[in-house]
Amino acid sequence: MTEELYRAAPYLAAVENTAPGERKPGFNKVQSYLERFGYLGATTAREIGVLDDPTEGALRSFQEFFHLPVTGVFDDATREAMMQPRCGLPDMRGDGIAFATACAWVDRTLTYAFDNGTDDVAGVAEFDAIRRAIQTWQVLGGLSFTEVAVGSSPDIRIGWRPAADPDHSMVGGVLAHADFPPGCSVVTNTLPKPVHFDDSEHVWSIGAVASAFDIETVALHEFGHIVGLAHSSVANAVMAPTVSANFTKRALTQDDIDGFRALYPAAPQAWSGWNSLGGVITSDVAVGNNKDGRMEAFARGTDGAVWHRWQTTPNGNWSGWNSLGGVITTEIAVANNQDGRLEFFARGTDNALWHRWQTTPNGNWSGWNSLLGTITGPAAVGRNADGRLEVFARGTDGAVWHRWQTTPNGNWSGWNSLGGVITSEIAVGRNKDGRLELFVRGTDNALWHKWQTAPNGNWSGWASLGGVLTSNITTGTNADGRLEVFVRGTDNALWHKWQTAPNSGWSGWASLGGILTSDIAVGRNASGRLEAFVRGTDNALWHKWQTAPNSGWSGWASLGGILTSNITVGSNADGRLEVFVRGTDNAMWHRWQNTPFLTEESTGSSGAAATGGEGGGETAAEGVVPQTVEMPTGTMADSVTINGHRQPAEPEMPAGTMDAGTSNAVAADAAATDTGTADAGPTDAGPTDTGAMDVPRTEPGSMPGLSGQESPASESPAKESAAATMPAGGMAAV
Repeated sequence: MTEELYRAAPYLAAVENTAPGERKPGFNKVQSYLERFGYLGATTAREIGVLDDPTEGALRSFQEFFHLPVTGVFDDATREAMMQPRCGLPDMRGDGIAFATACAWVDRTLTYAFDNGTDDVAGVAEFDAIRRAIQTWQVLGGLSFTEVAVGSSPDIRIGWRPAADPDHSMVGGVLAHADFPPGCSVVTNTLPKPVHFDDSEHVWSIGAVASAFDIETVALHEFGHIVGLAHSSVANAVMAPTVSANFTKRALTQDDIDGFRALYPAAPQAWSGWNSLGGVITSDVAVGNNKDGRMEAFARGTDGAVWHRWQTTPNGNWSGWNSLGGVITTEIAVANNQDGRLEFFARGTDNALWHRWQTTPNGNWSGWNSLLGTITGPAAVGRNADGRLEVFARGTDGAVWHRWQTTPNGNWSGWNSLGGVITSEIAVGRNKDGRLELFVRGTDNALWHKWQTAPNGNWSGWASLGGVLTSNITTGTNADGRLEVFVRGTDNALWHKWQTAPNSGWSGWASLGGILTSDIAVGRNASGRLEAFVRGTDNALWHKWQTAPNSGWSGWASLGGILTSNITVGSNADGRLEVFVRGTDNAMWHRWQNTPFLTEESTGSSGAAATGGEGGGETAAEGVVPQTVEMPTGTMADSVTINGHRQPAEPEMPAGTMDAGTSNAVAADAAATDTGTADAGPTDAGPTDTGAMDVPRTEPGSMPGLSGQESPASESPAKESAAATMPAGGMAAV
């Protein structure tokens, strides 16, 4: 007999084998065990200490549940099974009848808190292990869990207790106990529901350690009860009632998933697996939509040129790779002209801004043309209310510079400065009334913004939205038209703030938790709900989404893969989101929603990992994207409250951070755009401002570094042509 078995239930060790009708010393302890775990009813008449008929029936039920020979005899195998360390909740309803599920939560957005830990492990590793266990259930969808402070009236309260736990005893080999959802409770009919671990009879560990129990393994089981699952008779299931020391089981079996789905029916599988679109890319992916709804993806190849591929039909399959030539030195920005033609922008080897455009909607491409300037980062592009494109870039003076089409689908102005000194890429959003709004990080690492004071019009001064940012900024637009911005804070969590009304002022900062290792990508589902995508510390793709349009957010869920780039989100013609990344093989990988996201649920799903081969995608990786709610000191500048309404803080601007201007946090009439003229001449023919953005003129079509790789505009490859011959290493064909 092992040490663990003896320690688990010493009161059974001395009980002799007992046959039906026999009385043996201590056999009443066997009857107590059968009653405690639901095999023998508490009110069932029986002869104490005797293996009578009711006890024999209970013993047979126990043997059947644990896949033992069903003899009705208390024998060595039965004793050993009863002495296994186990969960404290019953296996049966109390009448010897098994139940696979109890009941479901009515409220599907739950909160949990920790009140104490164990000294058996270092630091707060026990809390991280439990967070991972929670996440493993959460990725199935249907329930979300958010960590809160213990004083915030959580739905679930987690901690370590002595074996003689007042709410549910764990004396005698019980590792831990939890409870079922309200309406089918066995411990308490009130909130918070307990998840308690025994801290006096057992030793706890992270991972498989001799004579100790893995916290994540046991927590995964106990949270199965929290979601409504009872014990399973499937031997290898997470919800089997017993577990051994020096053992880990951190993945759900199909039996566990089926039980969960019985309580929380899933929408159709939300996401495809990972699929490769081939190529060898050296940039993040840029995605646009053709006028007919077909997505088109752009990336830089190993030859420095722009390569692209496109859906051959809306929502459909993809073409091969084709080169659009050039040698670019930044990421690519893509937008639609008013008439639907795609146009993209990138920096050339001369540090000027270059662009190409479709000559007809859904059609072929122009040659390269220069928009001049000397820019020190990638361009951002927005579309004015009247359909005119406007591009923004950082100049050599650190300021934001812009130029715009003088008419929809038409020629371009010269460069004009919007001032400021910025330390990030530029993000562009469009207010509900059509006014463009810019977001950047200043030299104080706070979020700064400026906006058009009227649609298609002049610009406000710079205003601070506070915070301390460690990433670029991403914007999203809620279903009601309110802008929302997303950044990474100094704690590496995802933080956001939003307009409190369309075209209006801003909330304070709020954390969405997680630990991010990338910039944020945001898409909008067919229902209008925003969805955010990031790379976690395991390099997998993680996401969370609004649970209703304009509303709160789900927990984190993993979409697996191993990413070596930021994430790009596109939208199919039917509203299905599609994400694009670079894998460890440097190819472009993608996965997509199988149906437009219209329901109140979303799930992660398994699939091929984006690693260059067909591998299983992780649905819940260890140690990443834990919920985070307490803001580390100095992470984000707080907002102030005026008349009960949150307003963005408006601190004094650090010297040199941003060119001073009107410092309002809501759009209002302000000074006109900085000095400069809007040249109405043709592209590349108008003057540019002197100073930071001024460079010698470069003629259209002569982008430095082309090396003969591009075709003249008149020879652009047809959209449905076969993939062009690729330079060695440029893009690997699939």
